[in-house]
Amino acid sequence: MKRKEVLYIIIPPIIQSFIYFITKLLIHNPHVLTSYIDSKIPFIPYLVYFYIIWYLLLIIGPYLIYRYDKELLKKYDVLFFICSIICGIIFIIYPTTVLRPTIEVNGVSTFIVNLIYYFDTPALNCFPSLHALNSLMWIIFIGGNKKMPKIVRCIVTIISIGVIVSTLCIKQHIIYDLLGSIGVLIIGYIILKITKK
Repeated sequence: MKRKEVLYIIIPPIIQSFIYFITKLLIHNPHVLTSYIDSKIPFIPYLVYFYIIWYLLLIIGPYLIYRYDKELLKKYDVLFFICSIICGIIFIIYPTTVLRPTIEVNGVSTFIVNLIYYFDTPALNCFPSLHALNSLMWIIFIGGNKKMPKIVRCIVTIISIGVIVSTLCIKQHIIYDLLGSIGVLIIGYIILKITKK
């Protein structure tokens, strides 16, 4: 793998992380989003492991795309960058936060969730969810890519769905954050199509 190709894999998540943390510094008086649906979604701490795997997939995902479809990686990177910019703008224009439960630490899973709460306080940049957005991209670019082995596509799709569900079940996000991610992805695709013409 050439240095330039390595950069195609590692630069996008670095840029996204930079946008995420810079916008957190600019946010004041975030809106609290809640919904009836989320009040009915149970707190399931053991799903936190899917939430954590997301961080690994930020590198593993584009690497898999590179390995099986090098040209597709460029499209992935451009869309990733477009969506990251859109999210950054939303984070500044409409800052949000979530009300997370007070949890009793009674095992490894609840300990990890509590640790995430601790380091991600205050909980900002919730709408749209980057966890959900990136996971949707992996479902499309990896899960839907017939050039890749079926087992790889299935594993990544299952993990990505697990990540999306985990964001709701460990109460890091609400359903609106997921819907916002879908909206950003659609807008990103439209912009990608327009700029490619």
